[in-house]
Amino acid sequence: MKKLCLFTFAVLFTFSLFAQSEKGYVYLKNGTILKGKYQYTDAGKLRVESAGNIWVFDAVEIDSVAGRRAVRAAQMENLPQYSRFFYRTEMGFLAGNSNNSQSAPFSLTGSVNYLVTPQFSAGVGFGAEFLKESYLPAFVNAEYKVRNSWSSPYFFLKAGYQVPLEDSREIYYDVQPYWSSSSIWPGPQPSHSYGELDPKGGVLVNPGIGYSHLFSPGFGMSLAFGYQFHRLHYKGENDYRLDIDYNRLTVKLGFIFN
Repeated sequence: MKKLCLFTFAVLFTFSLFAQSEKGYVYLKNGTILKGKYQYTDAGKLRVESAGNIWVFDAVEIDSVAGRRAVRAAQMENLPQYSRFFYRTEMGFLAGNSNNSQSAPFSLTGSVNYLVTPQFSAGVGFGAEFLKESYLPAFVNAEYKVRNSWSSPYFFLKAGYQVPLEDSREIYYDVQPYWSSSSIWPGPQPSHSYGELDPKGGVLVNPGIGYSHLFSPGFGMSLAFGYQFHRLHYKGENDYRLDIDYNRLTVKLGFIFN
């Protein structure tokens, strides 16, 4: 019974020490910085466990102590001082009319952006979108964060051009002067077949809203929703042509690197 009581006391004592310890940084007056677990003893001294070693310091030897949360918050508040450039890569889909052969094409884009102000950034990017043919969207990007903090909603606008990466694999319908629509809303339907046409690409516009969260000064994630319009041009023999308008909802998950 006595041994059981001693064992219980030892376990509770060890647990209490563990519960009272905190992880962070200890700055000594001699310039040394220790990273690890620390806690104050009953004698008013500071016990530090770092890199497998244990030190005990008097209060006069310590310059300051900062927990990890405090250090992280300070880094977030001063984020623009770390890097004015950031890279965002996004992946998602373009949701549209389920009656179309490509109801939710996959989209992958990346952009390099520069912080003009703490809340406004501008950049350029490109990617790949797999519509009826594969396209390379090349665009300029503008973003505005609602607040300058580690977590914030933001508005964005992308504008550029869809560059075709391959020849058409479809039998298209309708010819000049008609046009077709591939959208989340009903549009005019084709009337007769022409055959294969040569894709020439077209303009794109993509406004939207998102939410970004930085887990550290160098890495974060975002989730964005937007509306994307692009008009794709096709040409054939004897000056035949076809324009297809895409009106799509964009849903994208992003990764941010500073």
